[in-house]
Amino acid sequence: MRRLGNYDDLQLIFDERDVDMNVSEAHGLASGMLCVQTDADFNRWVSAIFDTEEQLNALTNDDKQSLINLFQGTLELLQADEFIFDLLLPDDDVRISDRAVAMGEWCQGFLYGVAYMGVGDDKNWSEDSRGVLRDLMEISRLDADNTDDSDEQAFMELQEYVRMGVNVLMQELQQDVESDDESDDESPTIH
Repeated sequence: MRRLGNYDDLQLIFDERDVDMNVSEAHGLASGMLCVQTDADFNRWVSAIFDTEEQLNALTNDDKQSLINLFQGTLELLQADEFIFDLLLPDDDVRISDRAVAMGEWCQGFLYGVAYMGVGDDKNWSEDSRGVLRDLMEISRLDADNTDDSDEQAFMELQEYVRMGVNVLMQELQQDVESDDESDDESPTIH
């Protein structure tokens, strides 16, 4: 997705810094964090990706701007009136097995992002959301070795399912935030 930046250019930033996660997983992490809290801290996200001071210090101003664009672009897509959000995965000309691995890593990052923001197993998820979470967990364990190019349609359907699952989870998580905000706004009444 152009709004988020070029996948290969972003991956190069990660590769040059010897980061343990790829761009898809980092985008999943940002997406999970922002689904929980739309004002999630950019620096907290960056610190989760770049483990060491050495990696952080090696980022150029252009690198930082690319990461800011990715994070901000993710938020904009999640908040768009029509749900135009999509997963940041390698381009369609990349082998499907590599894209499948990236999707699994994206899901892993998303689940980590939700947990990283403090939403755990103790949350009373709706049945739909619980099902989506179970499916994302399964997709994060995707066995890309058993995929071939004829699985393109199945891959596209799975990608759309994940995309719509994010929408379901975000609606529930944001509903929780709104109800928390409303209860915080209620001031005691003196009789």
